[in-house]
Amino acid sequence: MLFDLTKEIKLNEKNYSRYKKLQVFFYIFCAGAAIYIAYLILFPTQEFNFSFSMLTSNKGNAVNPRDETGALIKDGKFSAGQKIFFDATLVGNFSKIKINFTPDKQSQKPENDRVDLRKSYRAFLYPEGTPIGFKNGTLIKNNDDFYLVSADKLRKFHNKTILASLGFSEDIFVNVVNDELNYNERGDEISDIKNYPADSLFKIDGNYYLLNTKNILEKFVSTGAFHSQYAENLAIAKNADFLKNYTIAENPIGFADGSLISYGTSAFIASKNKIYPIGDPEIFVNQGYVWNDIIAISGDEFSLYEKEKLFTLTSIHPDGTVFFTPDSGKWYQLENKQKHLLPSEKISQSWLKKKPIAVLAKSLEIIGSCDLRKEFWGNYSCEIPLDDIKNTAGKYYEFNFTAKNDLRADNLNLLYEKNMTMQNLKLSLRNMILKIKTRYGIRTAVE
Repeated sequence: MLFDLTKEIKLNEKNYSRYKKLQVFFYIFCAGAAIYIAYLILFPTQEFNFSFSMLTSNKGNAVNPRDETGALIKDGKFSAGQKIFFDATLVGNFSKIKINFTPDKQSQKPENDRVDLRKSYRAFLYPEGTPIGFKNGTLIKNNDDFYLVSADKLRKFHNKTILASLGFSEDIFVNVVNDELNYNERGDEISDIKNYPADSLFKIDGNYYLLNTKNILEKFVSTGAFHSQYAENLAIAKNADFLKNYTIAENPIGFADGSLISYGTSAFIASKNKIYPIGDPEIFVNQGYVWNDIIAISGDEFSLYEKEKLFTLTSIHPDGTVFFTPDSGKWYQLENKQKHLLPSEKISQSWLKKKPIAVLAKSLEIIGSCDLRKEFWGNYSCEIPLDDIKNTAGKYYEFNFTAKNDLRADNLNLLYEKNMTMQNLKLSLRNMILKIKTRYGIRTAVE
């Protein structure tokens, strides 16, 4: 029996019949609205649009049509043979992407122009630069040869007597193979027992120091900052009198580039004397970071950094970030808008004191394509299925196509859709639970 809100009111038979019909209609409407809202939540769509005719409407939009140099295309003119890129960044497991291209009435048509897709972290799609060798300050050995990586060069100790006289213990040198020696240039031998080579590390009265190339000692701002870059046993123990022989640099050394730090209830990424506040726990997780890697810091440590703009889902990982590709077993480090191969696990360990961000090497490849076809209302569209790449790390979708003819576009549109299936229903419910856990996780991790 339907719930009656007006049982005290008496109606004649005609009005009562009309009232009951309206009541049933109201309940059906409410039920339908509830189902529709649930459908929108569990099987959402996401749309991105770029209008070449109304540029002011594109503020904050993620499509960003651009050429190979990265220059934004604002007039909608694409030359024949020109490679065009556009993109979108979003969270969620979608079933397909529909790409809509609306040409100007006077333009040639993009019939059968092919659109390719890659999905990854945006920074991982950087071009690959030269490989990087061992980090400065690293101690390595090969057979009976012992080396310190100093000023980016591999400097061999002349003999074990020199090594011992300077206070280096043979036990702390990491054994490496011949090939791993090829990624650092060779420098002069270390043969002077009175002067330490650059990038020697010291521990004095509980503080840590690095000797720079100008023979000046740079102090680490804290023990945590030192351990974010080096193992404890790499620092040679000295007494306070040792400091009398050197000038102490004014600016201390902070945390390793790419470190995750927290101050108060906020989390940050540290890189190049700057910190990037992470705006949301969901962003933290979807950018590949791990809660256990967060280092709580003091106000003195925090004051060392210049605060940058908010790190969001569309932000690019900063310098010092290390990616690991489990499908190929390789490590890459970001520097100056390039990703550089760290050629071995031991080389990567010299740089990395936290978990790398996992991403598949195959995400560098084209993982989906479609050909633009004319639709009834005059625009050109095609669809790329996403079911096979739902679990690919990274939320950045990069599209590209090469126009066969000179084109002029009015509009470029991306529509992400999720099919109504039992599997997608389970995924949506699981993701809702994960979001709740993630939001709880940042409070416990940071505090």
